[in-house]
Amino acid sequence: MGAFTVTREGPVAVLTHDDGKANTFVAATFREFSATLQEIAASDATAVLYRGRPGYFSAGLNLKVLPTLDEAGWVELISAFGTSVMDLFTFGKPVVAEVTGHAIGAGAMLAFAADVRYFHAGAFRFGLNEVPNGMPVPTFGVEVARHAASPRYQVELICHGRMIGPGEAYQLNLTELPPGDVSAAALARAQGLSELPSLVYGMTKKLLRGASAEAAKAVMVSEAKMFVRAGGL
Repeated sequence: MGAFTVTREGPVAVLTHDDGKANTFVAATFREFSATLQEIAASDATAVLYRGRPGYFSAGLNLKVLPTLDEAGWVELISAFGTSVMDLFTFGKPVVAEVTGHAIGAGAMLAFAADVRYFHAGAFRFGLNEVPNGMPVPTFGVEVARHAASPRYQVELICHGRMIGPGEAYQLNLTELPPGDVSAAALARAQGLSELPSLVYGMTKKLLRGASAEAAKAVMVSEAKMFVRAGGL
């Protein structure tokens, strides 16, 4: 059984990530995520609500697996990682992320890649922790954060690795509502967005984000190799 399930709430495809633990990713998990997005794209759903499990949207990469990877393994992981993030970032239908708990590293990037974010209340951490942990933020991570975050906070969030809570996410305009029990509001937002004309929405979203996505894809493999050889990963 996979980590992702899809249910329907009328026109909204509800994509839930629940591995029973911290919703971490390895290369195979990213591939499953991208395949699930493709299934939704081919369906008659006109919007997506992407949520995690209670307490965890995603804790990011599976840290137990990372020390076992050789250079080829790292390239495979980063390529699958970047592909998933860009698949969500350029998805042709509206995407609302319901951040159900911690969203760290890869989890934060996937939340940034959505069109709209809603945060559950709690003692949860959100952010890109790569640089403080001695890892660079790949171009695909920089681009999704750049599109989601106000220019005033981009250096703090991307370069400084500032970790924030749900309340700070609202203060930094990363979410439309204060944190709370936001499940109903997130679904209602997705249902509202589902009424937008699908074809023109997808076309306009591509115009808004396509250049950033293509730039990230163009350097994905070469960056992964460079990071590994430099000892940064």
